[in-house]
Amino acid sequence: MKPKLLCILHRSPPTHGAAKVGDFISESKKLNEKFDCQFITIKSSNTIGNIGKINFKKLYLVVKLYIKIFIALIFFRPDKIYFTASINSIAFYRDILLSTLWKCYKLFKKTDIYYHYHTKGINKFVSVSKKNLKLTNFFLKDVNLILLSPLLKDDFKKIDNYKNILYLPNGVENNLTNKEFISYLEEKKFHNINILYLSNMIKSKGYFEILKLANLFKNKKYHFHFAGGWQDKEDEKEFFKYIKKNNLEKIVTFHGFVNGEQKRKLFIDTSLFVFPTRYKNEAFPLTILESLSYGVPILSTNEGSIPFIVDEKSGIIVSNLNDLSIELDNAIDNLINKKTSIYCRKRYLKNFTLDKFENNLVEVFK
Repeated sequence: MKPKLLCILHRSPPTHGAAKVGDFISESKKLNEKFDCQFITIKSSNTIGNIGKINFKKLYLVVKLYIKIFIALIFFRPDKIYFTASINSIAFYRDILLSTLWKCYKLFKKTDIYYHYHTKGINKFVSVSKKNLKLTNFFLKDVNLILLSPLLKDDFKKIDNYKNILYLPNGVENNLTNKEFISYLEEKKFHNINILYLSNMIKSKGYFEILKLANLFKNKKYHFHFAGGWQDKEDEKEFFKYIKKNNLEKIVTFHGFVNGEQKRKLFIDTSLFVFPTRYKNEAFPLTILESLSYGVPILSTNEGSIPFIVDEKSGIIVSNLNDLSIELDNAIDNLINKKTSIYCRKRYLKNFTLDKFENNLVEVFK
């Protein structure tokens, strides 16, 4: 008989990094071949803008989730439990409440517990107060931590009672065959500079820094593309007001939320992916992996695991946002060429495909 694996995880909607990974895990053929799996979705928000907000519906969903997990433990009786963990705010207290179920369950049956962290910020959270540290220690006692890269290990330096740390770098879908990639590379016009920001339109992720670059470089023949969903209406108004005020309509295009063929075409037409994020929980952005899969070089920041993903041949990492304009010039002069594109694609194929992720996922549970 196959070991029983209960997965409690985020799935779309809303679409964000953890949800995308959760979608793939729940559809993994290799995981289902090795384990008898049951999946429970952590449902709290339907849109990015609702994340972190409290309302009656969310309280109802927490109760519903608690009951689903309770029933699964009683009747499914898993040997292993996988859980997508949160680091702070209301979600953290929800997770502590849920964890009491499997902590009690472990008293009656030997069970391996895995907490998968798609974000960072534990060290900051436990440094705020002794209460936060005690609660986090309680939550993490005797569990296996799944982290996205070794660069995130220091986030847990004040925690000493977890069981093991396991590393599971994310992967993304390969939307080009090698033949298609070679063909598209032969046709690509490297002299046409298209700069892309693709992520949720959250200010700390750096889209406004790129908008300022568009204004700074508006006399050059660069085109700046933005794609993603808005979290805040005021930010949306400010974005379009800045474009109008500085006459950037001809060199800035906002595509909204994109997926499927529209996203594919955007990446194919892109010369450079720019992601100057300072988002406090940035850990392992999937859009950077997508860029590499299309052979697109990266200009980003030293946030989270980004220096683990992007090396000196596939992009430029900045530690100070004041250097962004200088490094944009540097990237355009040195990275937008066929040789770099081939290297970016190879780096993706070697490290960040979904096959690689799926194999590593199975090994983590084994």
